[in-house]
Amino acid sequence: MNTSTSGGSGGNEPPERMLSAALQAQAAGNAQPASPTPPAPPRTPKRRKLPVLRVLLLALLLGIAAGAVVGVLTLL
Repeated sequence: MNTSTSGGSGGNEPPERMLSAALQAQAAGNAQPASPTPPAPPRTPKRRKLPVLRVLLLALLLGIAAGAVVGVLTLL
C-alpha cells in the first residue's frame, strides 16, 4: 500500500491538500488555458407576428353581422 504524501495524483489525499495543490498550481500559472473562442450562442427561432389586423377586421365583421341580425329581429 502506498502511503506517500509527496503530491502526485493519489486518490487518497485529503481534500485540503488537493485544494492547496490546485490553488498553488493556479497561482503559479499552471492552470488550464482558456478556450480561444467561446462557443457560438444557439440560434433563436424567428418569432411570428401576431395577426392583429386580421383579428380586428374579423371582430368588426362579426359585430356588423350581429348588429344586422339583431336589427332584423327587432323589425319582425
